[in-house]
Amino acid sequence: MKVTYQHANPNYARESFLIRFHRNSVDQPVCILVDSGEGVNIDDLLDDDEYLTAVLLTHAHFDHYCTLGSNLRDSAPVYATPETAEAIKTRLNTALARDNLSQPDTIRNAIEPITDWENVTGGIRVRPVPSGHAPGASGFSIQFEHGDEKQYILATGDFTRRRAAGYPGIPSYIPADCVFLTGATSGDVEEQLTEAVATIVERTMAGSTVLATASGLDGVRLAYLLASISSVNEVSVPITVVGRVATLWDSLEYHHPAVKSVPEFDQPGEVLETGELTIAAPSTPQCGSSAALFGKIQNDANATLVQVTNGGFKPVKTAGCTVADFTLRNHPDMDTVDAVVEALQPFNVIITHQKGQKGRRFKNKYDSFLWSTEDDDQYTVYDSEWTGPSWVTQETRRHIQSHIESANAATSTLSESGEMVFPDVERHSDIDLEAEGLNLEKLAERIHVDTALLEDVSSFDPNEAGDIETSDNNTDEATKKAGGAQTTADEILDRLARIEEAVTGVDRTATVVDTRGDTVLLRVSDESLAGNLTHGQTLDVTVSGLIDSDYK
Repeated sequence: MKVTYQHANPNYARESFLIRFHRNSVDQPVCILVDSGEGVNIDDLLDDDEYLTAVLLTHAHFDHYCTLGSNLRDSAPVYATPETAEAIKTRLNTALARDNLSQPDTIRNAIEPITDWENVTGGIRVRPVPSGHAPGASGFSIQFEHGDEKQYILATGDFTRRRAAGYPGIPSYIPADCVFLTGATSGDVEEQLTEAVATIVERTMAGSTVLATASGLDGVRLAYLLASISSVNEVSVPITVVGRVATLWDSLEYHHPAVKSVPEFDQPGEVLETGELTIAAPSTPQCGSSAALFGKIQNDANATLVQVTNGGFKPVKTAGCTVADFTLRNHPDMDTVDAVVEALQPFNVIITHQKGQKGRRFKNKYDSFLWSTEDDDQYTVYDSEWTGPSWVTQETRRHIQSHIESANAATSTLSESGEMVFPDVERHSDIDLEAEGLNLEKLAERIHVDTALLEDVSSFDPNEAGDIETSDNNTDEATKKAGGAQTTADEILDRLARIEEAVTGVDRTATVVDTRGDTVLLRVSDESLAGNLTHGQTLDVTVSGLIDSDYK
């Protein structure tokens, strides 16, 4: 057996690649394409006598499948998790997909959901493994046989160790002789996610009409987190998911009594309410449900727009309503990437989704053969045994092979039958906000609850979804909250006070600390107020205590 790889779009994002398995007894190689991003042209990659055997689709972010329709040929199946398959199929029903994806019917017919090992051809099989990053996302383990031995390739796809709306992060105890490692990193996910969630909770509980915009899957993740937080006694955030977010929420079978799903609406006013949150896609209000709803609130001083983007689109910065934006690139930091490689102990690490200096920064980091190539040449990684790049010295080669052979025995788990144990891409039944990437201490401080309450958020049984009823006939309907907890009179009065402050404003004393030309700097006596203000926000200021001479 000989195994080669080839970058499928080296001049673009480089998230896509083609793996060829050359079997000694068969002339034609088995060709597997992993993801189909911008710039991929399978006809240019395959020789005249080669066929596309299968496509592995890691997740339903558009940049990973935007050329899928034009690259399907030879009746190749598209393997994906059931969640990713469902997310893409629901998108194919939209006008936006029809405008931006070729061959939607071909895609729909080619997608085959898998949860366990699937035979691609004799001696080669694949299965999804958890990868965090997004609901239902996965990497893929590819197993092939050479003689009596099984060898394993791991294509990570975009990954995190964090959970993603209940779905587990990438495991570190599976066999992986060769890893196609997504090198995209981000060091501020916890900060950005915590700030976004805290801002939404604060503004909603202050009585604002809040619109949060995000991609479809990120919108589902936001709804999952905020609904979980709403089960805390002191927090009430009624949520409506609309449009694409609602379709995904329903198709992925999420349920929570704090969340109302409205896939279609006629008028924006139907799904926007004071003191409630509406989540819509896309991530900036330039089109779709986001644009329609933003048009309703953009001149409403009591409304709030919170944009959660991945940095690919320019957010709205100013409007008649309060505006905030957060950039959330859900990738691991470099320390996490290093830890994953250290745990897996592969012979080969092939860097994907990075180029230039960002790809070269991995050089000499691991006790593995590192491939950070930037062209579309074919490179051999296995030829009867795992092999490193031709430019590696013999001394380095001996060191790596010795290190990996001694470490490999401890990196995997065997079942009673002797098979390798692989985790499933399956949503956790418990809720763990910290594992999702939230800084609970900072969040608790921002929304004024005890950290322990956020740590002990309990799961909600989806079989009990529906309207919440109380067994106490003497409990007034006004005391019911979305999470089923009862609200005290003091809590009601406190909430009414916050609503009044949001509508009429708050009175605070300020000291003039500097006046330069047209600029006046004020120091507000209430330091806590600063946490609720954002740069560029417009405030109505009432000035008192002046006499006529002050104007002369």
